[in-house]
Amino acid sequence: GIRLCYYRNGTEDVRFLSRYIYNQEEFVYFDSDRGFYIPRTEYGRLDADSWNNNPDVLEKVRAAVETICKHNYQIYEPTAIERK
Repeated sequence: GIRLCYYRNGTEDVRFLSRYIYNQEEFVYFDSDRGFYIPRTEYGRLDADSWNNNPDVLEKVRAAVETICKHNYQIYEPTAIERK
């Protein structure tokens, strides 16, 4: 999948997206603003239903805001500030 972090006001408001694409079509994605997987196709509905009903999967992906986005922001912040 493709994982994206969007920073609004530094790390005050962070949005994490995890997109799953097959044959150039997104079939399901996770949006941290909503807190669950959203299907884009019927095929994606099967995955979304399965993942949304698995507390371990949801806990891990919801934690990505902290473990992936905020962690990486600290790594790239000095470079981003220098380029402004």
